[in-house]
This record gives sequence, C-alpha cells and structure tokens, in this order.
Amino acid sequence: MVGAMVAVAMCLPLLGAGSAQTTLVNLVSQGGVRGPAMFLAVATLLTAIGLPRQIPAFVAGYAFGAWSGAAIALLSQIIACGADFVWARAVGRDFFSRRFGVVLRRIDSTLSARPFIATLTFRLMPVGSNILLNLAAGLSSVRALPFLAASLIGFIPQTIVFALIGRGSAPSHTNVLAIGAVMFLLSAGLGMFLFTKFRQDSAIRPQ
Repeated sequence: MVGAMVAVAMCLPLLGAGSAQTTLVNLVSQGGVRGPAMFLAVATLLTAIGLPRQIPAFVAGYAFGAWSGAAIALLSQIIACGADFVWARAVGRDFFSRRFGVVLRRIDSTLSARPFIATLTFRLMPVGSNILLNLAAGLSSVRALPFLAASLIGFIPQTIVFALIGRGSAPSHTNVLAIGAVMFLLSAGLGMFLFTKFRQDSAIRPQ
C-alpha cells in the first residue's frame, strides 16, 4: 500500500495533475478522522519489520504536509525502533548470543563505549539499515534510554528532509523539493563527519 502511494506521489505531478496531493490525501485518509492514526499504525508496523523509514516520511509529507507529516512519521519511527529493541532484548538475546557471540561482542564494544554518540552517528549516516541497528542495540548491553534518545534526535533530519521532498513533489512545491535536497546533503555531511570523528576517537582509546 505504501509503495502504491509513493508511486502515485511521484507520477501524478509529472503528468501535471493539479489534484495529485488531494488524490494521495484521499488514499491515506479513507478512514476520515482516523486516517492519520491508520497511517501511523501501518507505517509503524512496516518500519518495524524492515521498511526504510524514509518511505513513510516521504508519503506522510506528501499527504499531510511537511510538518504534520514529519511528526507522524517520526512518531512511527521511534515506536518501531523501541519495539525492535525490546523484542531483541527480551526474545532474541540468548538465542543470538549462543550463535553469534563473537560478532555481538564486537557490536557491543562499538555501541556501549559511547552509546549516545555512536547511535546518533549511525542514524545520521545516509546509508545503513534501520532495523539491523535496532536489533543490534537490543542484543547488546546498551541501555535503552541513550539509544532511544539518540535515535529520536538522529531520525529528525532525514524525516524532515523526506517529508519536505514528499511535499515538494506536489505541484507548485518544487522550491520545497530543493530545500529538502539541500537538507539531505547537510544531514549526510554531518553524519559522515561524526562517523570519522567517532572512528578516530575509538582508534586512540586505550583497549
């Protein structure tokens, strides 16, 4: 369903359809006032099982506007992140520890040394798997609070960026699309800077 919405969002403006945004809003809001809640539930579920978080942010921005869409998408992302973390820690920790102990110890040493900075760095990177980081943190000894706090902060830039891009794909909003693209480059640059600094700090830290 989300894939279909994205296709509608991208194709209708190219065809010059002035009602493109209205069409997508109608698709998302078929439940009336329950539309945003329905979208939140679907986006949370899909993000928790591996959908790239940028897709719901894009669709929400197109359908609900940049700021409302970003807020809805951000809420879905942090709920999905917490669900993955709790599941991995409560259900999968013992199972994976027995089978992938060496790998998990490496992940644990990377995240647990500076959990907030490490998590924020990975969240700001333009590439990487959201669900794998959620699960890896749950399987490690990282405390939930710094991980979730850093995740929430790290989610904000790209969520706003893709909500802006979604909004900008509507007719007469190409300027917003340009702003979103610039913000994405800035966010990616910050992520790369933090990643380089984090690696340097890890290299000089006594073992």
